[in-house]
Amino acid sequence: MFGFHKRNRSLIPVKSMDALESSEKETLLLQEEEVMSELEEDNSSETDVEDSHNPRPSTPASRRNLALIYLLFLAEAIMSSSLSTQIMVLVPSATGCVDTNISFLRSVLQGAYFLGSAAGVFWGFVADRWGRRKTALLGLGGMGACCVCMGFATGLMAFTGLRFVAGLVSSAVTVAGLAMLADATHGSAERVGAVARLPVVALGGSVGPMAAQVMRFVGEEGTGGVFGRFPGLSSQVACAGFVIIIGVAEALMLRETLPQPIAKSTEGEEHRDCEKATFLGQSLPNDSLDSLNISIIEALNDDAAVPRPSYLSISQLLTAPSVLILLASYSVLSLHSSTFEILLPHLAHTASHQGGLGIPCAWLTTVVTVVKIIAAIRILHFVPLVVSKIGLLPVYRRISAVFPIFYVVIPLIGVAASAAGGSPMISAAFNTIAMLAKTTIAGAAQVLVLLLVLNAAPDASSTGTVIGVVSISELFKALAVGVSGVSFYLSNDYSMAVVNGSLWAALAFIAILGAGVTWKLRESPRVGTDIPEECLVWQDMFDASSDDESGF
Repeated sequence: MFGFHKRNRSLIPVKSMDALESSEKETLLLQEEEVMSELEEDNSSETDVEDSHNPRPSTPASRRNLALIYLLFLAEAIMSSSLSTQIMVLVPSATGCVDTNISFLRSVLQGAYFLGSAAGVFWGFVADRWGRRKTALLGLGGMGACCVCMGFATGLMAFTGLRFVAGLVSSAVTVAGLAMLADATHGSAERVGAVARLPVVALGGSVGPMAAQVMRFVGEEGTGGVFGRFPGLSSQVACAGFVIIIGVAEALMLRETLPQPIAKSTEGEEHRDCEKATFLGQSLPNDSLDSLNISIIEALNDDAAVPRPSYLSISQLLTAPSVLILLASYSVLSLHSSTFEILLPHLAHTASHQGGLGIPCAWLTTVVTVVKIIAAIRILHFVPLVVSKIGLLPVYRRISAVFPIFYVVIPLIGVAASAAGGSPMISAAFNTIAMLAKTTIAGAAQVLVLLLVLNAAPDASSTGTVIGVVSISELFKALAVGVSGVSFYLSNDYSMAVVNGSLWAALAFIAILGAGVTWKLRESPRVGTDIPEECLVWQDMFDASSDDESGF
């Protein structure tokens, strides 16, 4: 019946209010047009990147960080290639020709290194939680210590144990380097080109043995003192020197690439809330509807500002079908490739009619070095070209199907040429060309499977874990010791032709299995069947009040 009316007076004239409202409308329209133009530019740029897969323009800082990442792989290559100097300590009479005894020693030491490299499962987990840079620096420090300790080793057991520890710490550098390489590359074309450079970087590992030979020669001139008591110390000092120099450079200039969650600053918001409370002179009750709405909005804003990383556990990846198939394919590839590399010094100088390559001992080191250089250069240009034209997975499948053909054709042609009375030089030349083709294809397959591994990671927070899980394939590289051990055992009772023929047959059989597994492979995991949906953090927006769920 009775009503209370409250009238507010404005101190602004009506004409001024009209002008103010019109100016505010014009300002709002201009702001909306600017926002829409920026959104259209962003959408068009994202579409161009997705369609053409062109990398973002690099900056000097990003190029420097990428060069430092490649130095990590160089340090690991130097560490891995120090095997030749250790063989000279164990067998001082070892020359360019490798018999079954030296081949078995090489396989034991190399197998211990591969066995330790399987610790990449742990380092991948650490790299995602602790950071790539810290993991890499820890691995570099361990590698430098291992190089020094190997200088004081004189027996097979000591070398085997230290090689295992060296593989364990070097896997931290490899896993962290691959994760940083994935973080530093944007777009498929840039990533393919970056990974294709790794074989060229691995060639730099030969710098370590060359410097070790020089240091060993200098140490032999003065037979007294510490270098006389420990023959391998002079060569391992060179290895430690290179690794320590790289470690210092990384500690000073390498930047962390793992995206860190940005903590939301609440000081400014608390200050604004205090101002609002003072200005309004009242506060909403905690149980009121308006307070509940504000709390929900603030909670949503907090979640949007500080997204939770979507970590994937090792057990979840080991139960994902596509990851298991990728692991199986990489394991089979690692098994027959590492077996061939370990047995290459033994097979190379064996006569063609005995199933070998027929390359003279005096030429073996030079031929292998030249083949690796040419193969790395070919991979650098060949892989990005064929991936852009054919695709990543189709190329990998075709290469996997070629390996069995190589392992069957190479010994058969050598035996046929010897049976026909051909010159041994012709057979050696053909086997050298075949070895070049095989080395190129094997290196390309390694690059392609690394790209598949990097593509398998759903986000940066799980890249290291995925790389670590796939590093279980290093255990299969260690199985090459078993293949070499079988050849060492059979060499006492059977002829060299039977032993070499058995090795070629085993390599062909393993390659056939790998080709079969590759055809089951997918280019990337699927959410739901491979990766549980609850493990991922979705940060898209949708309209909860609309009938459809298409979002906006």
